[in-house]
Amino acid sequence: MVRPYLLISVLVFITLFAMQCTVRPSQFVSLTEPVAYAGREACQSCHQKIYTDFVETGMGKSLYRPDPRSAIERFDAGQWVADPVENFLYRAFWENGDMYVEECRVANADTVYRRREKVDYVVGSGHQTRSYLMERDGWIYEMPITWYVDKQLWDLSPGYDVNNSRFDREIGEACLACHTGQIDFVAHSKNRFRAVSLGIDCESCHGPGQAHIDAINGGQLIDVGREIDYTIVNPAKLPISLQFDVCQQCHLQGINVYEPGKSATSFRPGERLDQAWTVFLADSGRQDQFGIASHAERLQQSRCFIASDDLTCTTCHDPHKAVELSKPDYYTATCEACHSGTKAMVCGIDEESQTGDCVSCHMPSGGTSDIPHVSFHDHKIRVVRPSESDNIAAVSDYLRLLPGNGTAATDADFGKAWRYYFEQHQANPAYLDSASSYASQDDYIEQARLAMLRQDMAAAERAIEAGLGKSPGNTALFFLQGEWLEANGEPGKAAIVFEELTRRHPDMLEAEFRHYVNLFKSAPDDHSTLARCAAGFESLRQRRPFDKRMHTNLAFIRIRQNQLPEAERLLVQALALDPDDAKALENMILLHSIRGNKILLNQYLERLETAHPDHPGLTQIRDRTR
Repeated sequence: MVRPYLLISVLVFITLFAMQCTVRPSQFVSLTEPVAYAGREACQSCHQKIYTDFVETGMGKSLYRPDPRSAIERFDAGQWVADPVENFLYRAFWENGDMYVEECRVANADTVYRRREKVDYVVGSGHQTRSYLMERDGWIYEMPITWYVDKQLWDLSPGYDVNNSRFDREIGEACLACHTGQIDFVAHSKNRFRAVSLGIDCESCHGPGQAHIDAINGGQLIDVGREIDYTIVNPAKLPISLQFDVCQQCHLQGINVYEPGKSATSFRPGERLDQAWTVFLADSGRQDQFGIASHAERLQQSRCFIASDDLTCTTCHDPHKAVELSKPDYYTATCEACHSGTKAMVCGIDEESQTGDCVSCHMPSGGTSDIPHVSFHDHKIRVVRPSESDNIAAVSDYLRLLPGNGTAATDADFGKAWRYYFEQHQANPAYLDSASSYASQDDYIEQARLAMLRQDMAAAERAIEAGLGKSPGNTALFFLQGEWLEANGEPGKAAIVFEELTRRHPDMLEAEFRHYVNLFKSAPDDHSTLARCAAGFESLRQRRPFDKRMHTNLAFIRIRQNQLPEAERLLVQALALDPDDAKALENMILLHSIRGNKILLNQYLERLETAHPDHPGLTQIRDRTR
């Protein structure tokens, strides 16, 4: 006989134990207090085995310095990549222990242009691709070629076949956040960083760890088998939706719309991802289309997930171990953990044809919609129907944007998503119509940006003035005001606005550049203004010597000051960065017209005509130089 009071005690103990083992995300220290990041090396002393295994995973090797000892690419002389549209050739090579990417142009069997840039970072573990970044005084840019592992070939980096931005594609905070642990981003700079850590680290999934380290060093030891250690986030203890959000901060890619005051580094494991941003996914109506980072999105469309109470990414993937270390039958065994005995599913393939491999049939491998030359397993687990298309990369004319995480997306969020899609993917006026239909009338920044994109300058002016009336110090509105003044032929006023922005944000070099451009336009014949602009562009050129605009604009001022040798030297430097730069070629034509050098004038005119046959000023330039 069990005494009632003993039964009550047992029940109370069970209840208390269950309460101890039920995670309460709001109690994690990193979500309620400022906690510093310690870096993954700080975890090593206590978690040596996990650390050693993790640094060999794809996440652990997501960003690293180039090293010839770990090279998997081919670097023989025949490995050239051609851009037939821009008429450039590319190759990667090693020299004195450093990796370089070379860009050149050949005409009549002669090399007429060559540029070489050193590789500072490698992006990608080498399972699918390796891309390359260059860093110049903290400014980070993508390089134009990528190594595609599956096909064992070099080709243009994703998107460069449509728009070859060469060495000028800016790598911003959002891009690096999914390839690194911690970054120190320079606000208002677009792509400048004070520090970048190598590889994704422990704290990307476990949250900032200094409070945990301090607690351990202070003797606070918790039996994590019996209770939750709230000094550090253990994703396995989170509710399934929050576990997915830890993975989806990177493995759910689309159009990110950030909450006010949030950025790509705002998310903390243990909170909802949509508290930081909503990811909008482009739905073209194709059920078989997926991107290279669509894992979480596709898995949650699976019947396996819908019918399960506990299926997550870590059901199949140990985040601390490299995928290639899994045994050949690991994934099939994982499937059979559910699909066995009374739960067994009947395989429709005859016994002789069965391979014992669930993945190859139910998670078919194919190309992705966003990255060429790769073969990836679709994470939507299903019975594949014969009618499904093999052309996974195809895109239909039908398009919707749908929130891929959370349910808190507002109309304003949808509006921003459509504008971002217009700016980042396809400048279809219909997308601006969609953006306008959703945008809040009280969001003056959004209304002004949309009006500027539609070239409705009157509506843009109204939105900017209304916004600045309510928020005079708003940086985004202030910059838009400068752009509006510039576009409406008021360079003097625009120069004042951009000068004030520079004073407020010294690292906002784009504002400083536009200040001097507009200052010159406001008084092009004033000697003191010319001297002031020359000093400003020279300062910018010293800080951004890889930016052709600094050379070209300073050169034009030197021409106006009749300092032709200095102007020519600057233009040669600009054309070394971009042999097709229209402004540099125009200035070279002007310079040699002043000198009366018809031979060089015609050579640069021919280059301008070849590179920019639709240049709006060609007829005028020809008439002026006859």
